[in-house]
Amino acid sequence: MTTEDFSPYLQKLLALYDEKRKRFRWTLSLLLVGAIAFFFLIFFPYLTLLGNRADCLAKQALCTELETSILDSRFTEFTTTWGNIPVSTSEIVVLFPGLLALGFLLVSSQLVNLMRLRKAIQQQATNYGPAIDVTLIAPILLEPQRALIDLIAGGCILLVPVLVGLFSINVIYVRIVDLRNALPYVPGPRYYHGLYAVSSVIFLSSLARVGCEFLSFAKPHRLKN
Repeated sequence: MTTEDFSPYLQKLLALYDEKRKRFRWTLSLLLVGAIAFFFLIFFPYLTLLGNRADCLAKQALCTELETSILDSRFTEFTTTWGNIPVSTSEIVVLFPGLLALGFLLVSSQLVNLMRLRKAIQQQATNYGPAIDVTLIAPILLEPQRALIDLIAGGCILLVPVLVGLFSINVIYVRIVDLRNALPYVPGPRYYHGLYAVSSVIFLSSLARVGCEFLSFAKPHRLKN
């Protein structure tokens, strides 16, 4: 049986699902690559640099090699058609968890929409009996009909941005004094507490939303088995 044998409504659902799934995969890949690359190439090295500077100054030693670093001007060197980007590395580091939280909010919303669309496809496919394997025509990251190891792998992929974001918040608070001194302005404590509290809520609430939707999505398969 081919997709041409399906009803027009099911064909439209499958076409819409394929479009949304491609968009989700692209967004998730961009988020994962961007989060991991920024964390290991910019975020962690920059905060380590600030810590080394603080330790060097505390010992009243010469810190010539640490006073100037390419990390300080990593983003100010980026140019666009409108000119240089008016943002420093320290500002990007401060905003990193918040930007990551917004990215995860987008990805989780796309995944929830995919689950709901997949349920609609599943309901339509039941009219054709066991001749249709929905896992093949409409695959999804968290597939309840797959082996447990595949389900765990999909969950781990989804957890990467959350773990990176929460760990980044913890690292920032460890170096909060050094980071505030590196900023071109000095925001109050409420700025940091508010930004990272909202970021944490977005991470956890988005993850909980995906979990609740997955339980609803997987329930028919558990009853069927």
